[in-house]
Amino acid sequence: MEILFLTNRPTANTQAATVTEYLDALHKYSEHNVYEISMLHHFPARIDLDRFDVVISHYSLSIGPLLKHYFGEDLVRKLRQFKGLKAAFLQDEYREIKTYWKHINELGINVLFSCVPEGEIPKVYPAEKVPNLRVINVLTGYVPEALLKLEVVPVAKRPIDVGYRTRKMWYWLGALAYEKWFISEEFKRRAKAKSLGLNLDLSTREYERLYGHAWTNFVASCKTVIGVESGASIIDFDGQLERRVDQYVSEHPQATFEEVSELFLKEYEGSLRLHQISPRCFEAAALRTPMVLFEGEYSNVLEPGRHFVVLKKDFSNFEEVVEKIKDHEYLQKMADRTYLEVALNPRWSYREFIRVIDQAIDVEVDKLGTVRSKHPYSPQEFKWAMMMSFGYILRRRSALAMQSILLGFPLARKALFGLWNALPYPLQKIARPFARIISR
Repeated sequence: MEILFLTNRPTANTQAATVTEYLDALHKYSEHNVYEISMLHHFPARIDLDRFDVVISHYSLSIGPLLKHYFGEDLVRKLRQFKGLKAAFLQDEYREIKTYWKHINELGINVLFSCVPEGEIPKVYPAEKVPNLRVINVLTGYVPEALLKLEVVPVAKRPIDVGYRTRKMWYWLGALAYEKWFISEEFKRRAKAKSLGLNLDLSTREYERLYGHAWTNFVASCKTVIGVESGASIIDFDGQLERRVDQYVSEHPQATFEEVSELFLKEYEGSLRLHQISPRCFEAAALRTPMVLFEGEYSNVLEPGRHFVVLKKDFSNFEEVVEKIKDHEYLQKMADRTYLEVALNPRWSYREFIRVIDQAIDVEVDKLGTVRSKHPYSPQEFKWAMMMSFGYILRRRSALAMQSILLGFPLARKALFGLWNALPYPLQKIARPFARIISR
């Protein structure tokens, strides 16, 4: 079958490696012919959707509240008219879900590859709201094949005792998202108070986030990395919770998470469980870097005490964890075990991931009963049609050049995100169209 893969592929060192690994996997392992168009807002004028059997959108092009920002009105219209199978990958499914329902129905999306755990799918995507949709659970990432081939130094010879990078998340996402920041700050506070002599490299600053080779080298330089489950513990179905919390925080900039939780969040916490294993766990496993993680299920991939050191969320076992961090022999055995049992397990490979995708596409195309394209593109025809879409080519190259400059260098990234985060949310919405100059 002929698949058109719609993406917003980032330039090198401007996004987490998981994004490009996801993108590359479909090309590498699918049994179908995959043609990718990386875009934002402007679709190549010379490309005819009717020459494809399937259209799949990647999560780098959101089908949520910013649908027209990412896809543009022209492509939205073409997708509505497209008669073949339509599928989408989604991640970060926690904001204005009702808008997703609306767009899924309007676009006629048939299959959704979602990070919502299997048991929670009926709550997030109820059949009465999206009646023609099949939702399939997938993970946020899988084992990066390239990392398995790298030679890494033994744990004892690594310079950093504990490493971590994250950003502070919005309070309205709930306790799970807050834990990503809390584990870092509390670990630093306790280690400093007790003068443990550990070499820590922990940061929650946006401009200190690492990408590409810099991130790989960082993880491979750590004796341990800390972490939590991915996801959110609250879903904001209509955006009202987000607006209420944002307004309160803007009026009370010193408000703590505990304060906001008591006022706004406690009635929502626990109603949904959107916890998933983070792609970082697979990266650490592949690089034989032991993990110190908050207690959790981790999609039943990791076994506590066997594949990671368990840190209680109240830090009640902190001293015990520190003893294990200093026991290099213990850490090396855990790293080797996790590499063999997780990183080398075919179940968690991108090859297996794409096998599931291909199988779902085959089943749904047969179910839909559409006629295959009679005039599919050859690789040469597709390339020529792309090259002849002059407006698209000019905009895309300009945007990626600006992205590389403004997001690929730490100082420029620091200035840009500092300015963005200083803007109140209403002004961010007004400024959003200007982000297209860097394909964001």
